[in-house]
Amino acid sequence: VTPIEEANAYQKLIDSGRHDVQSLAVQFGKNENYIRTRLKFVSLIPEIAQLLEQDEITISVASEICRYGEDVQKDVYDKHLKEDALHHSWRGMKATEVARNIERQYTTDLERYAFDKTLCLSCPHNTNNMVLFCEGGCGNCANRTCLAEMNAAYLTEKAVRLMEERPDVPLCHENTGYNEIVVERLTAMGYEVERLNCYAKAYPEQPEAPLKEDYDTAEEYEQAQSEYEQELNDYTEKCEEIRTRCEAGEIILYFRVESKDIVLCYMTKVTYASNSTNQEQTLSPMEKLEKQDKRNKEIVLEKTVEDTKKQILEVDMSECKFGQDEDKMIYFFLLSSLRKEHFEAVGIGEKKPYCHLTDEEKINIIANLTSKQKAIIRRDFLIANFKNAYGSNAIASLLLDFAQKHMPDLLADIKNGHNEVYEKRHQRIEEKKAVLLVQEQAKQEAEQSDKQQSEAGMQTEEQPQEEDIAA
Repeated sequence: VTPIEEANAYQKLIDSGRHDVQSLAVQFGKNENYIRTRLKFVSLIPEIAQLLEQDEITISVASEICRYGEDVQKDVYDKHLKEDALHHSWRGMKATEVARNIERQYTTDLERYAFDKTLCLSCPHNTNNMVLFCEGGCGNCANRTCLAEMNAAYLTEKAVRLMEERPDVPLCHENTGYNEIVVERLTAMGYEVERLNCYAKAYPEQPEAPLKEDYDTAEEYEQAQSEYEQELNDYTEKCEEIRTRCEAGEIILYFRVESKDIVLCYMTKVTYASNSTNQEQTLSPMEKLEKQDKRNKEIVLEKTVEDTKKQILEVDMSECKFGQDEDKMIYFFLLSSLRKEHFEAVGIGEKKPYCHLTDEEKINIIANLTSKQKAIIRRDFLIANFKNAYGSNAIASLLLDFAQKHMPDLLADIKNGHNEVYEKRHQRIEEKKAVLLVQEQAKQEAEQSDKQQSEAGMQTEEQPQEEDIAA
């Protein structure tokens, strides 16, 4: 009996509901670890299972490979276990070597991630739970999908928390090196995440105080404490400089979305607004928010038009009656081309994919068109020109009218999806505007209070002088 046949037999007995690992071990005189190891072979992809059947790999090597998912197994087979994998072949390697190679190439060090790794400690995809590899630390993750989701959820939650604490600091990401999933989720939640074309400097990190127990002598600890105090003083001065420049409008703070963290950063306002007009640079915070809100509303229309353009090609309208509204649209456009999938419908035989209708073929078609053929051609004219729809241009308006007629439910879903995002963004902006109003009122009250105190002080100084004159 081969290991694969044995594994399938054990699995069949367990699936019957009459046996478990313990009863199988008793019945066949094997220990439980032996049974569990054989059962794992059921998860091997057919190509690697065949190698085990033919003794091309050992049971120990197969035991290490079956710890991983189908995607990893497939890649290991294609690159390292196929017959033609001469330069990178793992055939003939010991199980420990194969295990280390898989860990190195197909797992990720959990130490590089900031999310809570409590659940990872007991996860079967953590290499620390693979006996051959337990070397301390957090271990490596072999489940890339789970790792990406855990990281994305943590970063999204952290970004929301930071925005609640500092609503005046916007979110941003750079052109590369950011977590796209997190940016998409934050955008769907109504947060604006700006794309920066220039690199923003990281906010200074506060130095950590030395611990006395980490040093062998009192002199070493005192030296470390002295260095820490100097670093802390430099850190405080740098933070104060950034705060002062930020209040003066010279720089702007951001929460930057990175691949594995959300960090505070800053950049000079001149760099940020290098392509803006002087008028845009002098806008008040309230005006900027209102301008941003207006832009968000425009994005809804742009996205709706863009998604409608993508969907409209998928809707079959060749059997629909050509309406009067479509007749009006046809005159908007100049000359359009017929889609290749409709060549046969207008009497044109099979043509090569890259060939277009010749002028002679077009004349023949026009001479003998049926009502249905006319409808197909006119709609193809419209659809071809709808590709030029964007934003709020005239073609976009016609596109949405056309979609409302032939695919109202799909168009409604598109609009609702983008309007939901707008409403969330609108709500965030209203919250920020409310914060700015409170700050402005507090500032005015403080200025009024200072003015009153100043006037009261002047009156107090003048009163003794009048008493001296009277005396």
